[in-house]
Amino acid sequence: MNAELEQVLERDQGLRTAHMLAGYDQQFAPGPENKAKVEKILQDILVADAKNRAIVHDIFNTCGWPDAKQLSYKANSAMFLTIQHSSKEDRIEYFPYFEKLYENNQLHSFRYVMMLDRMRFDQGLGQLYGTHFVPGKDGVELYGEVHEPEKLNERREKIGMLRIKVFDEKYPPQVNTLVAVDKKK
Repeated sequence: MNAELEQVLERDQGLRTAHMLAGYDQQFAPGPENKAKVEKILQDILVADAKNRAIVHDIFNTCGWPDAKQLSYKANSAMFLTIQHSSKEDRIEYFPYFEKLYENNQLHSFRYVMMLDRMRFDQGLGQLYGTHFVPGKDGVELYGEVHEPEKLNERREKIGMLRIKVFDEKYPPQVNTLVAVDKKK
């Protein structure tokens, strides 16, 4: 099972990396050849995603959700990313498994909030952790809205994620000042 899922991961991430790089080629050297390359890779991603979903669904239907401890890191990543890149319905169906893995310390907090942000995006709600973004002209551009953006970095820090600098610039961290009170008076 590990070997099959590791191939799923290589296919998923390899094509997404190729798509990103082709997008940069199109951005910096616009033209029909680069545009066609981007579109071709996007079609390849759709085909690969369908194949990857079929593999993950087959594993789930055959033996249930595998125990994360029995899979390699790459195989676990493949299971997560396949659902992350799947349909809204699949994310809803499999989310309880991710919650259980997270509660049992078998899913990294970043992966958990990444899925949570994607599901909020699916529902038209703002991201809580800013995990879905693309490089933009002025730094980071997030997909969709952010719920209470002034609290984004505070939420990220609570679970051990790095701050996003652009949010610090727009919403500077608030310093809590405590005033000492003399209780003897």
